[in-house]
Amino acid sequence: MTPQPAQPAASVRARWLAAYFAGWLLLGLWLGINSALGHRGDVPPLPLWQPLTWELSSTLTVGALALLVFRFEARFALGGGRTLRYLPLHALAAVVFSLLHVAAMVGLRKIVYALAGRHYDFGGAVPLFYEFQKDVITYAVIVGACVWLRTRRERHQRELDALRLARELSEARLAQLSAQVEPHFMFNALNTIASRMHEDVPAADRLLVALADLLRAALAGAQSPYARVRDELAWLRSYCALMSERQPGRLQLRIDADPVALTARMPRLLLQPLVENAFRHGLVDGRGTLSVTLRGAAGELHCTVSDDGAGYRAGREGIGLANVRERLRLLYGERAALEIAVHPEGGTMVAVRLPLEPSDA
Repeated sequence: MTPQPAQPAASVRARWLAAYFAGWLLLGLWLGINSALGHRGDVPPLPLWQPLTWELSSTLTVGALALLVFRFEARFALGGGRTLRYLPLHALAAVVFSLLHVAAMVGLRKIVYALAGRHYDFGGAVPLFYEFQKDVITYAVIVGACVWLRTRRERHQRELDALRLARELSEARLAQLSAQVEPHFMFNALNTIASRMHEDVPAADRLLVALADLLRAALAGAQSPYARVRDELAWLRSYCALMSERQPGRLQLRIDADPVALTARMPRLLLQPLVENAFRHGLVDGRGTLSVTLRGAAGELHCTVSDDGAGYRAGREGIGLANVRERLRLLYGERAALEIAVHPEGGTMVAVRLPLEPSDA
């Protein structure tokens, strides 16, 4: 679908003004009809055009002057510590508003009456005072509406600023947490390579190549906090191959993901700290079975990392698990959870639950 071009500001302003004065026109017609109904028993009968002229001349003039009041109030805004300073100006403006209203209203009525072959007589001081007290109330209502609209707009802007600040802080915190993963992993990988250098130089060379591939894959997606599950698992297999070189042939790795999970996305390098934690605290001698399972069901992605090693001891939750918890909180809030369970026969299972979201590709 071809996107529609944005409407020019002048066109939008013209439509807004048309709707604005249409509202005042309808108000004048309603008041005029009600005034005509109030004079239905007059003798001789009052022509309909006369009460319509009275009310429409008044409402349309007020509508035009209200636009000037909006601008004036924006320049000399009331509220806060400004009210006492600008209140005399608004009192004077209310008098000017009334004089302009009466002058324009009477002028319009005289024109319409002249076109109808009649003479319009506004009267003396009493009608003038009657209009003045109504105009002061009208001016106060318009200014009150201005203050209310501005206060509401400023509150909405503060809420938007607070949300934007919170999002920026969350994104900065998330970027910091994500950035902690790569150096932490790299130091461990380099230590593994260093230990192999003195035992098996070809193996160390293969590990360096594998490390370069892993870093290249990690940096390729560094601009996004998410990765496709299939890419994350491919990265994880390479990482496990790198880590298992400490004790070749002594680790069994099982990675299983159902078709639903493979179509989803997940936080980038979310599983790596969990697997690293299993290597560090469970499979301390590099011997045992490490299982990674991903299942998608009921709108959720369930990930488990389990080992049959030494088992988890309370209070030993390190930087990796804390990092994962915080990233899940920032990305999903209460919609995600991380739980740790210890198998009675030995070993640990870390279960992560998060929303099932489709990958971009």
